Amino acid sequence: MEDRYGADSVWQIGRESIFPSSAFAAAPSEMAACLGLAGVTGAVDLLDLPCGPGRHSLPLARVGHRVVAVDRTPAYLDELRARAQDDELKLEVVQADMRQFVRPGAFDLILNLYHSFGYFEDIAQDRQVLRNFAASLRSRGALVMDLIGREIMTRDFQPLRQRELADGTVVREEAMLSDDGRWLYSTWLLAVDGVTHEFDMSHRLYGGIELQDELLAAGFSEVTLYGGFDGRPWSEDAIRLVAVARVS
Repeated sequence: MEDRYGADSVWQIGRESIFPSSAFAAAPSEMAACLGLAGVTGAVDLLDLPCGPGRHSLPLARVGHRVVAVDRTPAYLDELRARAQDDELKLEVVQADMRQFVRPGAFDLILNLYHSFGYFEDIAQDRQVLRNFAASLRSRGALVMDLIGREIMTRDFQPLRQRELADGTVVREEAMLSDDGRWLYSTWLLAVDGVTHEFDMSHRLYGGIELQDELLAAGFSEVTLYGGFDGRPWSEDAIRLVAVARVS
């Protein structure tokens, strides 16, 4: 099985599957929703981590926010820089691991979106990421996290999904839940130009109250849970697990 963070990582090979054009098209409305949930009304210092190829960073910079975009995948950062240059946008692009990146008191808002949390086997590393987020916020700054909560995954679980992309790439996702529902064992097989690449995409699943408790333990002073970007309550009807966490 290939290294999902290597030179030919799943993030690079599966670029069109993970970030199709529809994901970029949805980004401005998602950003407006995130800003609304966080109570942001003016331009702020903002961290997008991980930023991927910039589907959120770019529209945020476009409306005047001072964006620092961080990811560990070079190909994504190259794409982001090129898009920013084409649109004459100013933003800081940083290659870094989310377990190490921290800028004490530097940001008013941090975004961790599109289920980008829980991929480390050791939960201590997840907790380090949350502490980094808390330390990087200014007083009353907010973190917005967007996950597929454990309750949602359990409700809507599909052991097998397969789709074909416009470029002919076939993506097959095989999944199995652990007995306690806290870990999703997931294998992605991407058939590209006659070659099949196999990646382990397993990750930890956080329930709403569990995520809230982890955020409070990491240094946040208050946490509000929502069931989607539309601000619906966190309930059995949730479509996403969205957490807005603030520091004192």
